[in-house]
Amino acid sequence: MTSYMQRMKRSELLFTVLLVPMDALAVFLGFLLAYQLRTAEPVIYILPLGDYLRFVLGVLPLWLLTFALEGLYEVRSTRRGLIEELSGIFVGVSLGVLLFMAAVFLTNTSIGSRIVLLYAYVFSFVLVVIGRWLLRQLQRKLFHYGIGVRRVILVGESEQATQLARAMSGSHVQEFRYLGYVSQADATGAESSLGRRLGSLKDIERIIEQQTPDEIIVAETKLPDRDLLELLSLSNRKRIDLKLSANRVGLQTSHVRFHAMAGIPLIEVQRTKLEGWGRVVKRTMDVLGAITGIVLFSPVMLATALAVKLTSPGPMLYLNERVGQDQRLFFTYKFRSMRAEYCTGGQYGGAQALKYEEQLIAKQNTRRGAIYKVGNDPRLTPIGDLLRKFSLDEFPQFFNVLFGHMSLVGPRPHQPREVARYEPWQEKLFTIKPGITGLAQISGRSDLNFDDEARLDISYIENWSLWQDLKILLRTPLVLLRSRKAA
Repeated sequence: MTSYMQRMKRSELLFTVLLVPMDALAVFLGFLLAYQLRTAEPVIYILPLGDYLRFVLGVLPLWLLTFALEGLYEVRSTRRGLIEELSGIFVGVSLGVLLFMAAVFLTNTSIGSRIVLLYAYVFSFVLVVIGRWLLRQLQRKLFHYGIGVRRVILVGESEQATQLARAMSGSHVQEFRYLGYVSQADATGAESSLGRRLGSLKDIERIIEQQTPDEIIVAETKLPDRDLLELLSLSNRKRIDLKLSANRVGLQTSHVRFHAMAGIPLIEVQRTKLEGWGRVVKRTMDVLGAITGIVLFSPVMLATALAVKLTSPGPMLYLNERVGQDQRLFFTYKFRSMRAEYCTGGQYGGAQALKYEEQLIAKQNTRRGAIYKVGNDPRLTPIGDLLRKFSLDEFPQFFNVLFGHMSLVGPRPHQPREVARYEPWQEKLFTIKPGITGLAQISGRSDLNFDDEARLDISYIENWSLWQDLKILLRTPLVLLRSRKAA
């Protein structure tokens, strides 16, 4: 299921990203055509073509910014209604022309004939519409091959559910594949006016595993709040989009977005801002930050690697299996802080090391909840305590970030046996990539119990911003300098 959903989401994001160069090209060509049309007849004065085009390129980023502010680059903007799309383009182009005029005034640039702006206004609008229409046609063509198609389950048997089922089953709606509906209670029969009945709400987890939907629409107006909250929790864990009929505005969640289908207003519950452009921005920052960190701290890492090798026999790095985004397993890279024979994992101490660790956890665990931490750990190398105290052992995780396993900022990754003890609500931590540092780490380090740590990290996921990431990264060294042991 995760693989299909990832392909679908990548398709949506790809088409949204393609809108940017398509719009830029359309606006640039619009200004070029305007210039050519105006100079087709004699003119007293007009800015030379090279200077004119350089000026257009200078203003173009601001023009695209107006499009972004109009919501034309939101992920799934390619599924906006025609009227909404055209009105957004009209406002964006109008504001872009006003910005161009302001730039002409502020830079005291004389472009000559001002009718060229009127031509540019018309050409830009028409070419942006044509460019976006072409992308839509390409996207619809891919729908025929199942690329970008959203698999949808309905919950409920209301009149709204019937309208939605008919809309998604219509031959003109290519982007949805309607899988069937789920009734609130047990019922007989497998078919109705809603199409195929998949089961009742009590079987929803099994139905999700069998049908692999990427979207659930709740169109049952009488669904109890308890069942609705369970659906919300389940959709978070499974990373399935959840939409509700608009009369369920009392739902307790942080972020919602409004849509319409078949004339029915729907509310989409957003798990995190780290989808779409947020993910692009964060990944860009991760790559740049990881490269910077590797270069900047390479002397420290080389010195640490040498110290590990000189003070304890065995490998310099310790590879430990952790659970990452979407519960995918990966290995974190750390400088080894324990004697090799006590490191868990087949390439180190193996079963004996694991058995000894479990004994230590039973006697010396200092954490509460799903996560463990051995206090006064007797397995440390002569410099192991120092490495952990200042998190020097975690510097190799910059490579985890560079390879895409982790992020600079996010929830800390945990071992599979720890994850097995997670409560269902804590599985929302797998919505994003784990991080080297995070909100929980700068808020209390290992002093926090895991429930509080998870609440802080979930708050980070729901309210992510680039500025928050920067603040966490800036505060992390200050926390380390307090000589408090890392979590």
